[in-house]
Amino acid sequence: MADIEDSAEVKPVITEATWGFLFLRLWIGFRMVFAGAEKFYAKTIPVEGTEDLEYGFAWANSNFTAKENIYKIVADNQFLPLNPYNFLVTFGVDPDKIGFLEMFKFDLWFAMALPYLLLTFGATLILGILPRTSIFMAGITFMLLSIGLMSMGDSEGIMALGVHVGLCAVALCLVKQARFNLTKF
Repeated sequence: MADIEDSAEVKPVITEATWGFLFLRLWIGFRMVFAGAEKFYAKTIPVEGTEDLEYGFAWANSNFTAKENIYKIVADNQFLPLNPYNFLVTFGVDPDKIGFLEMFKFDLWFAMALPYLLLTFGATLILGILPRTSIFMAGITFMLLSIGLMSMGDSEGIMALGVHVGLCAVALCLVKQARFNLTKF
């Protein structure tokens, strides 16, 4: 009986894959939190005594960065009409005369939700809350951002986001090794 117990191999609870998943999860989480926080940083804070504006953090800045930075840059530089609104503009139709088409600005909706998506999924990854779901949603978010950059032909940005999507894929493969989470799934 002693021979069987001596020959049984004891597998460690915390392996190299466990540490690898932890590092990936934290890196993706912090990347998302900092990218989300960046969306609240804009040149919208008035300087006292002048008409100048300075950079600062404010919750209202997310609307400014969504409309002026994200949506406007994509709308001005994309070579594909990605939504019905822009498609009609391409053919010379004034969609503003058709009021309900304003709701079809999907890229504006995404731009408005992006800072909150990044902060939410980043925080859940850092804390280890629902790691499978959080990593999957992080990958989807990075994929949607990649599609937006693909419509603009931004090769460097596409490549960088492709690395992010790849890291999310590797993290999903390692998620079964997760040990340092607040929730199991």
